[in-house]
Amino acid sequence: MRLFLLSLALALPLAAQPSTPASAQTHTVRAHSLGDASIDLDGVLDEPVWSQADPVSGFTQLRPTSGAPVTEDTEARVIYDGNAVYVGMRMHDSQADRIDTQLARRDSGLESDWAMVAFDSYDDDRTAFLFQVNAAGVLADALLFDDVNEDDSWDAVWDVAVSRDATGWTAEFRIPLSQLRFASGADQSWGIEFGRKHLRTNEQSFWAPIVPEQNGVVSQFGTLAGLRDLSAPRNLEIQPYIASALTRAPGNDLDPFFAENDLDPRVGLDVKYGVTSDITLTATVNPDFGQIEADPAQVNLGGFELFFQERRPFFVEGTDVFSMSPRRYFSNNRPTLLYTRRIGRSPQRGSFVPDAAHDAAGENGTVYTDAPQQSTILGAAKLSGRIGRFSFGVLDAVTGPEYGRFQAVDLNGAVAMDDRELVEPATNYAVARTRGTFGRTILGGFATSVLRSTSNDAIATLLPSQATVGGLDVEHPFGDWVLNGQLAGSVVSGSAASITRLQRAFPRVYQRPDADHIDVDPTRTSLTGWTAEANLLKTSGDHWLLGVHGNATSPGFDSNELGFQSRADQVGGGTVLIYNQNQPQGPFQSWGGNVFTGVAYNFAGDRTNTFIGGNANGTFRNFWGFGINGDGGPRTVDDRGTRGGPLMADPAGGGINLNGWTDDRKPVSGFAWTGANRNELGSWFHGVEVGAELRPASNVSVSLSPELSRSHSERQYVDAFDAPDLDATFGRRYVFGILDQTTLSLNARVNWTFTPRLSLQTYVRPFISRGRYTGFRQLTEAGQLDLPQYGDGFGSIETLDDDGSLVYRLTGADGGTAEVEDPDFTVRALQGNAVVRWEYRPGSALFVVWQQQRSGFAPDGDISFRRDVRGLFSDEVTNVFLVKFSYWLGG
Repeated sequence: MRLFLLSLALALPLAAQPSTPASAQTHTVRAHSLGDASIDLDGVLDEPVWSQADPVSGFTQLRPTSGAPVTEDTEARVIYDGNAVYVGMRMHDSQADRIDTQLARRDSGLESDWAMVAFDSYDDDRTAFLFQVNAAGVLADALLFDDVNEDDSWDAVWDVAVSRDATGWTAEFRIPLSQLRFASGADQSWGIEFGRKHLRTNEQSFWAPIVPEQNGVVSQFGTLAGLRDLSAPRNLEIQPYIASALTRAPGNDLDPFFAENDLDPRVGLDVKYGVTSDITLTATVNPDFGQIEADPAQVNLGGFELFFQERRPFFVEGTDVFSMSPRRYFSNNRPTLLYTRRIGRSPQRGSFVPDAAHDAAGENGTVYTDAPQQSTILGAAKLSGRIGRFSFGVLDAVTGPEYGRFQAVDLNGAVAMDDRELVEPATNYAVARTRGTFGRTILGGFATSVLRSTSNDAIATLLPSQATVGGLDVEHPFGDWVLNGQLAGSVVSGSAASITRLQRAFPRVYQRPDADHIDVDPTRTSLTGWTAEANLLKTSGDHWLLGVHGNATSPGFDSNELGFQSRADQVGGGTVLIYNQNQPQGPFQSWGGNVFTGVAYNFAGDRTNTFIGGNANGTFRNFWGFGINGDGGPRTVDDRGTRGGPLMADPAGGGINLNGWTDDRKPVSGFAWTGANRNELGSWFHGVEVGAELRPASNVSVSLSPELSRSHSERQYVDAFDAPDLDATFGRRYVFGILDQTTLSLNARVNWTFTPRLSLQTYVRPFISRGRYTGFRQLTEAGQLDLPQYGDGFGSIETLDDDGSLVYRLTGADGGTAEVEDPDFTVRALQGNAVVRWEYRPGSALFVVWQQQRSGFAPDGDISFRRDVRGLFSDEVTNVFLVKFSYWLGG
């Protein structure tokens, strides 16, 4: 998206902390004191004080040709006083009438002409505050941390003005000192970098050269000298908000909990306070995230939980402080220790109506229910900063108890029972993170804690009362290499029932009958485990990079109370060899490729994964590009396919993905992707996605990306049934289906920007997925690969009519039967929203939001484009209208 960050993401896959490079030593600019003068922030550098400040120029390309001189020169100057830093930049352009002046919402991805300044005000060669503006006055900002990582959710309150003339364009920044972090001092210097994106030539250039073959980014900054008598402000920023949401949803007029118009007024407060020059407290009371897009609809037929991106501003901002993942080239499905989507999650007690309510309603009565969709976050606070050589962050959030209501109405319409049940207890979530530098070595510690009230018996049976994860990490660079590692342990405790549930959960499946190293203990009241990993990475060099890693997660490790973990009971390793060509060569502007391989086992020594593959990618001189990726592996063992039953053989197979893209500087640009895979059983997947972005005007963008996928699975898990006589499968009958699935979706966006501070963003996503089962199979022995099919030389299958519902009766070779309700499905969803955002003054905003959700389900797997498209617009609809007003008070 941004000139600086995108360039570095392409050029520097990883970074370490090297010694200060030559560019930082030789590129120095002196800041000029504003004194008694004043600056009118109008984008015209006509005040006399600008001509008194020392200019710097001589920018160098990073892209498209690293180290080459720029086509058009850029000049920059720095002025300061006790309240702010002013930066003036002139971007010369010999074809000023062709300067790109596209409009977009703040922080939006935008190909345009940009100017950038970044300050390493800590002067630690690792952290920088970045400020950008394009030629139309669109603002963007970000925080750089760990020398190369990016937090583009970071938002500062600052201002800038731009102007154009016959020789190019200028940008005049005013950045309050309150938005930076630095120590007070009589005479100090900071790191600084200036950058420019020149769209017409696609040049991305910097004042202090950024060398792609060298580790680090912030460590390659130049020096800002001449700052005198600066006192770090302990500023207080307060942002109260008021909001009101109106929800119109379908319902039954007889339902006592139904309201055709549900009005929900809210008030809240965000606070940021500089405790010291290096420590900041951020807090929120009763936060509202109504302007955030809903998660995309998906169909999940696997046992794994789906991962959704965190979008809520309070939890997204400041992620650098709580980063807990070692640098690596690929993750290989390792546990995530912090997943803030757990905070304010959906209530976990889904079935909360007691049997007594159904008894009170009687056979022909009705029980009406009402339950919240999310837990209420009462408040949250983050304290972060530095003390000496240590950086730290502490996060604490509290969610209140949530209750589901129910009312039993008998056949005569009389209320027989009216009560409520706890569906999510009051919970406290806490995170602590610290890192310290000891020479070139970085040592860190981290801990997460979840404490919940489990005095309610039903909650105590379902959820553990506490969960703690703690550990250490280390990173040490030497030359072109980085060695890092992490070790963490977990302790989860609660009632015996809640811990038994954890033992049987999908990440662990202790109930596997053929596993000698794990077993469900129904008397346990705690679960403990550990996870560890190590990475040896070659992170810089003219062309070749290398990564070698190893990892292990014990069966009992659990981070899912405040992290995200797909599985435990795994040990593995792998390696990747990377080649990058950053200089133009032949038809390519740049190109690269890699080969990789890896293997994984469970703690019983069963090989659960083996893979080998490679990919190549390149950008042509016309800035079109391509990528190709292929991987495959031999037959291994599947210890999750039976959902806690015996092992199955995992078939050999492989796949390939192709993608390409056009020059996104053009008014019309696009991309295409296709992928396919197949295994030895005959299961396969084919998918294709194409996308186009159109910019019919400088302030309007339209993007469309339809996606179609088709798959055929020879053994999709359906269910398991008791079968005491089946000794080969440990007394259970495991049934799988032959599934054909088709999924069609479309992402469509229209963005209309009226001014850099006033915008309209619209989004719509129709989604249709159907699944048809054409046969059923049975696992007849542990470790089996090709499962016999009912009615095809194995047992028999017949269909039954159960009050209009189709049921399959499956009879195995042993004569035992199982009945399966027709699992065919068609799922429809239509999600859309429109957001008007007006930043009427710096830091203060007005949101007007409309969200619409439609969903439908049909118990058949026949996809009919006409029927399902019509159904998308006739399914029951929920509309939410939101108005939110916030006001920023600060220095």
